[in-house]
Amino acid sequence: MDNRQEFQPFLPKSNGKLPHLSPQIYRDKPEESEEEKLDLSWLFAVVRRRAPVMVAATMLLSLLAGGLIVSSSKKTIIEYEGSFALLVEPATAEGLLSKQLNSNTPAADLARINIEGISLVDYETQIRILKSPKMMMPVVKELQNQYPRLSYTELMSNLGISRISYSKDGKSIGTKILEVRYKDKDTKKIYEVLKKVKNAYITYSLEQRLLGINQGINFIEKVTLPKLQKRVGAIQLQLQRLRQERNFFEPTLEGRSLSDQVQSLRSQQLQLEAELKGIRTIYNNYQKLLDANNPVGILITQGQSYGGLVNEIQKVDSELSLKLAQYREDSLPIQALRKSYTELMEMATKRAQEVVMPSIASKIDDLEARKNTLSEAQNQLSEKLRKFAVTAREYDNLQQELQVLTKSLSDFLGKLEALRIDAAQQQAPWQEINPPEIPLDKWGRYIPATIKQTSKQLALAVILSSLLGIAIGLLVEVLNTVFHTPEEVRAAAKLPILGVIPLAKKLRQKRPPRPRKRSAKGASAEQPVDKSIPAAVISMKGQGELDYPFLEAFRSLYTNIYLMSSGRTIRSLLICSPVAGDGKSTVALHLAQTAAAVGQRVLLVDADLRYPQLHLKLGLPNIRGLSDAISSDLSLNDAIQRSPLEDNLFVLTAGHIPSDPIKLLSSKKMQYLMEQFQAFFDLVIYDTPPLVGLADGHLLGAHTDGTMMVMQLGQTDRSQVSKALDELKISGASLLGIVANGFKGTSRSSSPRPVGFETVYNNQLPVLGNKTPDSSSL
Repeated sequence: MDNRQEFQPFLPKSNGKLPHLSPQIYRDKPEESEEEKLDLSWLFAVVRRRAPVMVAATMLLSLLAGGLIVSSSKKTIIEYEGSFALLVEPATAEGLLSKQLNSNTPAADLARINIEGISLVDYETQIRILKSPKMMMPVVKELQNQYPRLSYTELMSNLGISRISYSKDGKSIGTKILEVRYKDKDTKKIYEVLKKVKNAYITYSLEQRLLGINQGINFIEKVTLPKLQKRVGAIQLQLQRLRQERNFFEPTLEGRSLSDQVQSLRSQQLQLEAELKGIRTIYNNYQKLLDANNPVGILITQGQSYGGLVNEIQKVDSELSLKLAQYREDSLPIQALRKSYTELMEMATKRAQEVVMPSIASKIDDLEARKNTLSEAQNQLSEKLRKFAVTAREYDNLQQELQVLTKSLSDFLGKLEALRIDAAQQQAPWQEINPPEIPLDKWGRYIPATIKQTSKQLALAVILSSLLGIAIGLLVEVLNTVFHTPEEVRAAAKLPILGVIPLAKKLRQKRPPRPRKRSAKGASAEQPVDKSIPAAVISMKGQGELDYPFLEAFRSLYTNIYLMSSGRTIRSLLICSPVAGDGKSTVALHLAQTAAAVGQRVLLVDADLRYPQLHLKLGLPNIRGLSDAISSDLSLNDAIQRSPLEDNLFVLTAGHIPSDPIKLLSSKKMQYLMEQFQAFFDLVIYDTPPLVGLADGHLLGAHTDGTMMVMQLGQTDRSQVSKALDELKISGASLLGIVANGFKGTSRSSSPRPVGFETVYNNQLPVLGNKTPDSSSL
């Protein structure tokens, strides 16, 4: 995990004097490939830095895990496992054929039976039954005679039952064999338990497996069959009584006969009604003829019975018609004929009224009597048919119920016979195909079932411990929120790295304590000054006491500043750091010595009015300094001191520590002095207090040509660097870049050597500013 903190890109602001020019050799936003390379390099760097932690954590965890594994292995009890196998189903086609015939399977033959695909036992249920307390408690009680502490729970925890299976075409196919296993540390106990369990299972196959079949037989014989037979007898008796009481034996034929009779009566009734209607029509027509005085029309329909009378009337009527043509109406012949005609008509009318009409009326009465008789017969037959329908429905219901009961009785009789056959065939017990035994090796010793995997467990523990050790190392790296390499600083701050100062062991010395007592004027008590040069003071002439990479780093730093100042003049530099202890004073001192060595007149100003350090590093007195020059009319010639180690290096110590440094540094006198410094020196370097929490450096940075921030690798917290950059951004300081101090690797890999070592003495290093008159003119 990358714990690098992302900072906002810092855009240096000009202080109004010189514009900031970013060099093209640095890029604030690296390419993606560089980011990936940086991530990998960061990961390798983390592993390299935290290797001791990772190794120590891995060793500690491995020792702890290994100890637990070895201890657990020593406590492991060696157990053995014995087993036996039982064949619970027929393995041959003949056996399966008998099973299928018993199950009423049609057309079962040896060629069509699939031995592998047929199973007549639910093995999962069977195994649960075999392991049930009801099955095993008798075995436990029998074993408790030899092993009193044995319980059902203990027995079942070590007893296993499974169906042996094999693989075919990538599928697992179960066999008809059950394997029973028992595990214990006592081999004699294993044999005894397996023997008792085997006997119990074989007994179960002989007796207990027939329990369900026998219960089915008893249920059919004693419960179901008697009820069915009793009910069938009762229904048959009801049918017999119904036939006797209703006097019919075949309801279908009798119902059909009644229907035919009803249909016949209906036809006769319709025919009679039609005949009666015709007679009544004739009677009405005759009555109309009588009313019209036309009895001849009635008599003509009676055939020859009244033929003479009809002929006589017709003859008289014809003569009357002829005579009327010859004689007058009142003549005697006409009157005689009319009288004769009238008498004949009266006779015909009398015959029609007395003979013909009564005859027709008599026929009408006969037909109506027949109609009434047919209606009564039809009503009686309908009532009989209605009663027959009720009786027939009752008969049909009884007959259907009798058929259902008869079929059920037949089915139960068939099931009873099948169960009896099945019970007879189930007498064969399960077959023992493998007796109880414990596996032996080639030397005849029992093979233990407990396998110790101490070596594998130790190897796994080492692997897991290594992973945990790496995780612990990464966690330590994440919790340690500091920068370790210049690349991390550049990636997080998005600023160029001006220089990488390697760690010099000879510079490590005890830091002097902070002054605690102050004088009445607010200044600290004067510390004694050692006139001799301390071991930490290194001049360019005595550089042999320091490592060559350390000195080379400051030459590279000076050259990088020169490259960044191409086209403009940098006359003043502010050296700052986020917190105390980052080495800003050391960097300021050696950078000033490097610039002085190339012939520049350099003024090193100790602007840390809170905790000054430069006079201690150079062995100079701090009686008068910057604070005195600001607060009094002290001449700069009296305050500035020449370094005893370098002719071109001048030093302005801090002087007395004031009670309010901010007041002095923000005064107009301080700005005036800074202008004077730049007028009389080629380069002015200011050493300031830490940035975070203090405003001293921000006040001075706004009036210098450039600012460099020094941070200590492996020490400065990332959050402090972020705060310092944010504060510099607000103050308007022109931040040139960052100096990574205390790098433990080789400086050549991080900051290429720009010039040769010999150029220092030949004054061939570039000059930052124009040379001004010497200090005698101050």
